[in-house]
Amino acid sequence: MTEKVPVTNNTKMAIYVAGTMIPPGETRHFDSNQVPAEFRPAPQVEPEDETQFDPLAELIAHNVKEITAALPGLSDEDLERLGDMEQAKGENARKSLLNAIAEAQLTRADAKANGGAN
Repeated sequence: MTEKVPVTNNTKMAIYVAGTMIPPGETRHFDSNQVPAEFRPAPQVEPEDETQFDPLAELIAHNVKEITAALPGLSDEDLERLGDMEQAKGENARKSLLNAIAEAQLTRADAKANGGAN
């Protein structure tokens, strides 16, 4: 069984599809194999990058001062991932940012250790 494709005539003149006249403003349904490409709906493509917004990827594009200011608001996992993203830059990795991330991780680890001793 073939899929039915609706073809709507949005012009002021009659059009012909698969030997059938479609008056202006009307719609007819055809088997998909009978419809020329210009009347077929565009394939549905899900944009992967647009639907999956990554705030860390956007954050890492900022300067070190702005990123350092945002560190306290990040989760432990995000903080670790941010460090991994910066280290992945290889020789272009910003050492001051890596130091700030490491310091934030150590501060959090100390707070957890001291918080558990109370």
